[in-house]
Amino acid sequence: MKAIALDKKNIAFLDGDERLATLLYVKRMSFRAFIRLSGGLEYEIIPLNFWKTRFEILENGKTIVEFQRKLTGKVLIQVIRSGHRQSFIFRPGGLFDNRFVLMDKDKREISVIRTKFLWKGFKYEYNLLVSDSLKRCEDWLLLVILQTYLSRYILRQHRKGHRL
Repeated sequence: MKAIALDKKNIAFLDGDERLATLLYVKRMSFRAFIRLSGGLEYEIIPLNFWKTRFEILENGKTIVEFQRKLTGKVLIQVIRSGHRQSFIFRPGGLFDNRFVLMDKDKREISVIRTKFLWKGFKYEYNLLVSDSLKRCEDWLLLVILQTYLSRYILRQHRKGHRL
């Protein structure tokens, strides 16, 4: 599975030749974005505070995912479905590491993204390794898209020279 930046605002998620979803940013440098799945479902990612450390993913105006960035660089993710919560942790690989990892609550790696900068077009390509255990989760594709969103967020912070 991979994700390819179509332009400065849109990222397509592909499994072979099949497009599974698209991540659409409102503006080029915006934190607000939409996730459009191939089946027609649409989600909205919105920041909740001035510092851009707390976010929600909304489905038809209802919160289904909450995530918060910590000072350590890790992001705590809570998926809220049918009254129960699942917890995940997102963390960057390091300053010069192009890996971004999604872990379950037991700190097992369930998805890994490796970014690759393409000089032709000045854009990123994302190679996604998703475990079978994550694929059994109802919201696996949403979590992989969120992982890509967060990796792009961190890469942008690095370009600006901010620390996590």
